[in-house]
Amino acid sequence: MNEKVTYAVVDIETTGGSVANGDRIIQFGCVLIEEDKIVQQFAVDVNPLVNIPKKIERLTGITNQLVANAPYFEDVAPTIFNLLEDCIFVAHNIQFDFKFLTEELKRCGLPSLRNKGIDTVELAQIILPTEPSFRLNDLAMAFDFTHKNPHQADSDAYVTAELFLLMKKKLKKMPLVTLEQLVGLAENCTMNTDMLFKDTLKELQNELPLLPDELVVKDGLALRKKQVVVEHNSHRIQSPYPANTEDKEILFRDQLTTRFLQNKLMDEIYNYFSHDPSEHFVIEAATGIGKTLGYLLPLSYLATPSDPVIISTYTTLLQKQLVEKDIEQLNSILPFTVQSAIAKSKQHYLHLSKFQEVLKEPHENLPDTLLKMRIVTWLTETVTGDIDELNLTNYTQPLWEKIRHRGWTDNSSKDPFFDYDFYLHAKKQIKHASIIVTNHSFLFHDFKRAESVLPTSKRIVIDEAHHLPDVATEVSSDSFSYYHNQKLIKKVGKLSDEKSFLAQLNQLSQKSETISSSQLILMEMSVLTLEDDLSDFFEAVLLYSQQELMSTENVTNQVDLQFNKTDNWTLELKKMTKKISTVLTDLVFFGKEIFKKTSSQRDKFTHLERHLVDDFFDLITVLEEQTDIFIRIFQKTKQDELTWFSFNQKNPKNSFVIKQTVIDSRSFIKKYLVEKKQDILYIGATLSIDSDFTYFENQLGESNLRKLSISTPYDYANQARLWIPKEVQPIKQLSKSQYVKMIVDYLELLALTTNENMLVLFTSNETLQDVYELLQQRPSLVGRELLAQGLSGSRDRMLKRFFNSTGGLLLGADSFWEGIDLPGKSLKIIVVTRLPFEPPERPIVKARYQWLEEQGFNPFVVDALPKAILRMKQGLGRLIRSENDKGIMIVLDDRLVKAAYGKKIVNSLPKFLLKEVVSKEDLKKKLAQFLNES
Repeated sequence: MNEKVTYAVVDIETTGGSVANGDRIIQFGCVLIEEDKIVQQFAVDVNPLVNIPKKIERLTGITNQLVANAPYFEDVAPTIFNLLEDCIFVAHNIQFDFKFLTEELKRCGLPSLRNKGIDTVELAQIILPTEPSFRLNDLAMAFDFTHKNPHQADSDAYVTAELFLLMKKKLKKMPLVTLEQLVGLAENCTMNTDMLFKDTLKELQNELPLLPDELVVKDGLALRKKQVVVEHNSHRIQSPYPANTEDKEILFRDQLTTRFLQNKLMDEIYNYFSHDPSEHFVIEAATGIGKTLGYLLPLSYLATPSDPVIISTYTTLLQKQLVEKDIEQLNSILPFTVQSAIAKSKQHYLHLSKFQEVLKEPHENLPDTLLKMRIVTWLTETVTGDIDELNLTNYTQPLWEKIRHRGWTDNSSKDPFFDYDFYLHAKKQIKHASIIVTNHSFLFHDFKRAESVLPTSKRIVIDEAHHLPDVATEVSSDSFSYYHNQKLIKKVGKLSDEKSFLAQLNQLSQKSETISSSQLILMEMSVLTLEDDLSDFFEAVLLYSQQELMSTENVTNQVDLQFNKTDNWTLELKKMTKKISTVLTDLVFFGKEIFKKTSSQRDKFTHLERHLVDDFFDLITVLEEQTDIFIRIFQKTKQDELTWFSFNQKNPKNSFVIKQTVIDSRSFIKKYLVEKKQDILYIGATLSIDSDFTYFENQLGESNLRKLSISTPYDYANQARLWIPKEVQPIKQLSKSQYVKMIVDYLELLALTTNENMLVLFTSNETLQDVYELLQQRPSLVGRELLAQGLSGSRDRMLKRFFNSTGGLLLGADSFWEGIDLPGKSLKIIVVTRLPFEPPERPIVKARYQWLEEQGFNPFVVDALPKAILRMKQGLGRLIRSENDKGIMIVLDDRLVKAAYGKKIVNSLPKFLLKEVVSKEDLKKKLAQFLNES
């Protein structure tokens, strides 16, 4: 690297995004770096001679008054130009800063910038591959950089410089083989970002550093070494369970505080699993009890690799939290170490040999290139190979589809990376673990497999147990997506499309005489026929669905397909489905024949060609599954099943799905869980209604459960309030637009009254989106952090941004009613826009209600109301997360106080929670007063 290379790390703040539209620079910041040290800082405010929008003022803190006496850009432009001359330009999202600054300099009569440039956003994605966010503020927090004034040029430039130096330092510690891979990929990076990789490689080639002990190189890839940890079991005798409070205090030392209710939970669970129980156990442990440690600690004294316990939770994210946070904390206090393992499907893992082959392919686009570079770096860090570590926002990216694990169609030991395979390593970890953590979906799928991944275990803990019925319904249901199947068929493709499987197999046929051109042509004809038939089918079904929606005023975009109808449309549909079923069956048959014949020639193929054949087989297997589903769906629906269409009106083609689902999942749960497992603990924060578990038992098909309810440790009388605005109009009397306006009016009122964060909960995604659009049009809310589910990125990223915001509004439905932990200042107000009843127009809900009526039950009493009650409890549970929290839940639905069932909902909430009907004026006064009380 040349001596005295100077990096100019730049940040600008502007009135908007385009010089052509009259936007101007209002602040310029620059930090100079030489020999990996910050040597100079320069910052200047700029008078833009145009008004600074309120949104920019709120974002940056830069006001018109602040820059009123500042120099014009024309005055400082020569200084900036001279400062940057001969420097390498560095910025976080360089394409904005470099282009905007160049346009402004040209406007002032100066030459365009000709500097080489490096983008720290791309560098961070490559060098810090597991970070959940690459926004500058989030990276500053992740690495504890002091960032006093986010979105101000001087502070942003300095933090970007610190980040750049950190990444340069990390880059120099990478093994040479990794740097060589990165250099080969980096040519597609923005501007001259590749230069940093080339210069670093050149520098290290002169030094020839040794490969770190924790790494190994295999076929051009540097991998972190991994080993299966075998647990020693002698501690079971040496370390008895801490049965009393004093023993627990000694165990917890200064790390944890003993809590009476948590102690009770631990002892109950230990006693249950220590004996041979004759019944299964359900525990409702209210928020604040510490339920996770409450069951992990007693189980750690009972579970062994030869007799493990399986813990199932709702999502893969919660799995990760259990292992990386909760079990790690557990091991920090135990007098021994308990080994744990995560069990999830193979598709979560990177297939190394496939990835190695993909690296040899031409690098065609920047997103794929960046993902390849991220993975190359990540391989020096990961021991799991679990793609979830990369926090991707899109797991359907074509590149990931190519390199994810699908298993093997032949002997796995022939895989060149067999000894390093991540999925096989995960299976070995499971065999040697005392605690195995999985999720409900994987658990049920594993119960159905001929060969289980999970070991035989008599002990199982179902955490977040209220989700079990819905997951069981999903696992036992069939789904046929128009968009998904069209993608599968396009992958099979045409002989003229060089990227298609057919074209690549045609190339392979030159090596393998067993593949005849006539077979490929027959398959291509099936593909062409299917594309047309599915398109016609989709158009016909969509037209029928839209007519049904209009005739019934259904607002759910879900339509029940009634096979008992004999109208012309249904008869025509049956003809179309029969034809599609035949062509799908033919396509699968041809595909299997081709695979059989190519398999016999595998020894003639390269590893890349073998992967092609394996991926083709995997595709045909998926198509076979979809063919079976399609045939099953359009046979006569059984009495306990429902077939229905679902789609989004805004994008029907890509969202159209046909589903066949069981109306009642109890028999499925009984068959695969209740009757299979000896010791089951169901646990969660919202399982009972007034300590009555009847609804929970009915949903699972359980009877004679052992029951325990541990109430909340929080002081709801002083910590929380529930308010229903007096002026709220009955929702049923409002049109759709009036309802949306009412919600927005109240949110604006609250936002103008307080600067606290608000979580706004919806029962409809469509209403959520309409509210979001209207909120954006309110000038008084400009500059606030406004986040909406499905519109503002992934759930985790939204929660992180919301946690770090002041006065932010987070609009969520579905999963946002639960499983969110936003303690302290990050959440003090929850707004419930509507009581959380399921939409009765949804086919599955309508069918379930009809089925219950046939059983002699009142659907509202036994299903709709209990579900809504539990949902309200879950929503309130987001508000108070510690003994010091204070918060208010505001419900914009007068049915809570006017409907007869409202009292039952209110009574199910914490006993001492103060519930009031308040006027708008009182709401403003009381809100500030309550939240400001010490």
